[in-house]
Amino acid sequence: MKSLMLAVVALFWLATTAQAAKFDTRFTYSTIETAHFTIHYHQGLEAAAQKAARLAEEAHEKLTLEFKWQPAEKTQVILIDDSDFTNGLAITIPYNTIYLQVVPPSLASTLGEYDDWMRTLITHEYAHILSADPARGYSKVTRAIFGKPLPWMDPIAVVMFLATAPPNTFMPRWWHEGMATWAETKYTGQGRGKGSYYDMIFRAAVAENNLPGVDQINGDVPFWPAGSLPYIYGYRLQRYIAETYGEDAAGKLTQAHAGRIPYTISAPAKRNFNGNSYRDVYEDMLVALRKEQSARIALLSRKPFTTLSRISDEGENLTYPRFSPDGSRIAFTRRDPHDHASVVVTDATGRHVLASFRRQFSDGSLSWSPDGKRIYFTQAEITRGFDLYQDLYVHDLDHDRTDRLTKGERLGEVQLSPDGKLFAAVQSGTGSQNLVLFESGAGQEKPKPSPVTRYQGERVSAPRWAPDGRMLSYVRTDNYGRSSLMIYDIDRKSESVLISAGNSLAYPAWAPDGAVVYYVSDETGVFNVFAYDLKARKSYQVSHLLTGALQPEPSPDGSRMLIAHYTSHGFRIAAFNLEHSAWSESRGPSLPLTRALPTSPASEPTAPEGATSDTAATQAGTAQSTTVQTATSQTPALLPSTSYTPLKTIAPRFWLPRFYADGEGVAIGAYTAGSDALGYHTYAVSGAYSDGRKRGYGSLIYQNDSFYPTFTLRAHNEPFLYGDLYQTGNDYYELNRGVSVEAAVPLNRLESRYRLRAGYELLDQKALSDVSDDGTFHGVPVFQGRRDNLFAGIDFDDVLKYPYSISSEEGRRVSLLYRRFDKGFGSDINLSEYSATWQEYLHMPIRQSGNQVLYLRLAGAFADGDLQYGQQAFQLGGAPSDLNPYPLRGYPLRSMTGKYVATGTIEYRAPIMYPLSGPGTVPAFAEKLHTALFVDAGQVWGGLRPFAADETRVGAGVELRADLTIGYWAKVTPALGFAHGFNKDGEDQIYFALYLGL
Repeated sequence: MKSLMLAVVALFWLATTAQAAKFDTRFTYSTIETAHFTIHYHQGLEAAAQKAARLAEEAHEKLTLEFKWQPAEKTQVILIDDSDFTNGLAITIPYNTIYLQVVPPSLASTLGEYDDWMRTLITHEYAHILSADPARGYSKVTRAIFGKPLPWMDPIAVVMFLATAPPNTFMPRWWHEGMATWAETKYTGQGRGKGSYYDMIFRAAVAENNLPGVDQINGDVPFWPAGSLPYIYGYRLQRYIAETYGEDAAGKLTQAHAGRIPYTISAPAKRNFNGNSYRDVYEDMLVALRKEQSARIALLSRKPFTTLSRISDEGENLTYPRFSPDGSRIAFTRRDPHDHASVVVTDATGRHVLASFRRQFSDGSLSWSPDGKRIYFTQAEITRGFDLYQDLYVHDLDHDRTDRLTKGERLGEVQLSPDGKLFAAVQSGTGSQNLVLFESGAGQEKPKPSPVTRYQGERVSAPRWAPDGRMLSYVRTDNYGRSSLMIYDIDRKSESVLISAGNSLAYPAWAPDGAVVYYVSDETGVFNVFAYDLKARKSYQVSHLLTGALQPEPSPDGSRMLIAHYTSHGFRIAAFNLEHSAWSESRGPSLPLTRALPTSPASEPTAPEGATSDTAATQAGTAQSTTVQTATSQTPALLPSTSYTPLKTIAPRFWLPRFYADGEGVAIGAYTAGSDALGYHTYAVSGAYSDGRKRGYGSLIYQNDSFYPTFTLRAHNEPFLYGDLYQTGNDYYELNRGVSVEAAVPLNRLESRYRLRAGYELLDQKALSDVSDDGTFHGVPVFQGRRDNLFAGIDFDDVLKYPYSISSEEGRRVSLLYRRFDKGFGSDINLSEYSATWQEYLHMPIRQSGNQVLYLRLAGAFADGDLQYGQQAFQLGGAPSDLNPYPLRGYPLRSMTGKYVATGTIEYRAPIMYPLSGPGTVPAFAEKLHTALFVDAGQVWGGLRPFAADETRVGAGVELRADLTIGYWAKVTPALGFAHGFNKDGEDQIYFALYLGL
């Protein structure tokens, strides 16, 4: 779950122009009002919205007392069903907003253990709001004056933002996520902190002496569990604080930091922790954690652990092992922080890789065809330009080809029947997951799934076929903390409960003879493999593990079991022998229960039309089985809803002063910005007055994302600086006034993006600096007049990077832009401008030395028509930056100008080291140190400068770069470079550059 409070997130939403609409434009939103929340939801989510409204008010009642804060306004909550993967986002600037994707979370994620998944998400995200929003002391004063501001895009505004934004916004991620995960754990029956998954992570880290330092949860590390570290250890720290310094510590800390200058986090900690800093308390927490988990390890060690053999440990997160039907091969999903996710096929020992193919973001599950020639799997892709949905794919191993079989069906965990005729799958939709079936006939181009179950707001997972293809096993997880291992009879069209329990049951798998159903359970406090004997009607513990395992897979001959075995470095594929004589009816050793048992029974399973639902366990059940009963709680009255309107949230909520030069002093003004809750209408506006020039300035950006394409309106009347124009040593100011309208059509896929854009611009340029009678500024001809133009362009991007990457390392970026200035539609010049940029990233397959990249760049432009003036001439030279599209290192900045420009760069990029450390809780973290060897070449020509091959300038050099996280959130790459120019005007340069998103 992603919960970013940083205002930079909202800034991107407010300032980004000509990008994709935020939500599927087919969604029609409605609104429910409660005392403290405004719930927005689209069609199909009516029941989810009613439930969210009730749960949000319950969370408000508890959490406002916990954090000692009452928001001044209602919190906006947006429910959206645009993804097959659970996520949430909380933003407090410029107003409090929560976004929730309403799909139940998978057990394979850290969110998978819950009593009610929506209650967990709402509690977590609202805890973010209440811990980040408070204002006290100076912050209360600045909020009364300025509101909760966003920064403009200049240094002074950023300083003002730091001085006026809610101070808790700038706390570390581990503080934010620790607070929210602790609150979620305290105020729900389950929560991640009470789950076996978190306990497994802590136990493995202690057993393998792999606990992270406070600087590593403070920064951003690429290794397992990477982005989850602030949640996991932030929670454990907050839990320790509550246990050691009082249950009211969360509220005290929230209020204490709310009146402090950003990044000064030590004083509130020492005041509340008897003089100890956060770093000191974190070290104390690790001592307590080691003691706690060492005792648990000793308890589990009273019985010998199941002997495991290694199958594969190359990679970081290896999951869903599957034997081929003949048992000669093993397939599994591999996720590697150095490389792309893939499906790997090995021999039966795991020692020899026979095949592999790439896989996009997915649930990880796999299914073999009966003949062993194909592997079926699901993976995500962007659907209709907005929605992240999974579909069914097949990979032909003989021809090494992957084909897509469905589109927009939202399928997961697809399994093909033993006879190859029928697929079973989990289908997501409207906040629910259900079992579906569909035929696999070759003549069906787009098979349509038929529902088997119709649960509302619940999770169905892990369907598996019985060996004879007549039954399916799967797991149902309700919203009372109960899991049920279910059986569906294909012929009778009936479902029944095999086992139901107040702990997690998951990943059923049939024995080859169909007499036993294996499954994973954490009833001992550890995810172990169990077996339910259908004839004996008994359940046995099959494995006894120290850490835990998921996704069991028995071999076709029934002799051994594959598992995804957990280590402190991620999941590995392992195997153990299946010896029935070693199975035990008794449980143990067992760890203490850390969560509350279900407080309400599960509801009756909902059968498909014409089907029956058996409430007794299959084949009379077992002593562990429970009868499924209908909940007796009274249905609450429905809250009224209205059509969504942006008017209630679009008004500006803040302002900040703005200062900028115009050549005669400083213009003083202000700016503000706003957006409605759904981001349909976004704007930023500023105004200023210059006493030196006795004139006003202003600007406006408005973006409409309620349609497809996106429409953007820009208007400005502001001074523009051409620093050191033409290397004359003089700064030239002009009054730049214009209005433009642009339409942009994004064509998005998960790993590639196109953007088509076109528009019209009215542009007028007038000198503010003194210009000679001949129209020159210190001898440089400058243009004054109208430059109205039509423009059109296309951008393409399919670059990829991975956690250990030092830059993008696969794919390309291409950008093409055409502008036509014509007297026929108001311009004072006739001119066509063409510009193009091509960037290529080539992964270097030298794994022993880390992620190395060969980077190629070609960029050029030319103007065909009237003479280019000083402001518009293409300029070459200097170091790369966002303001310098045609760099040439080893030559002075903008030292050459003309009507035509062409540049090329080749860089070899290589890592030097991965420090992955920082000074404690200080807001600075060093991730990677790397270098680049480069050669630049370029030339400009046109006008008085004819093209000549020997006029091409060449420079070469080296840069030392470091990837840093500063302010706990912002990722930057400062670089120190040396360049030598080999041709005319070349020089030796030592320079500094700052890259954002290499």
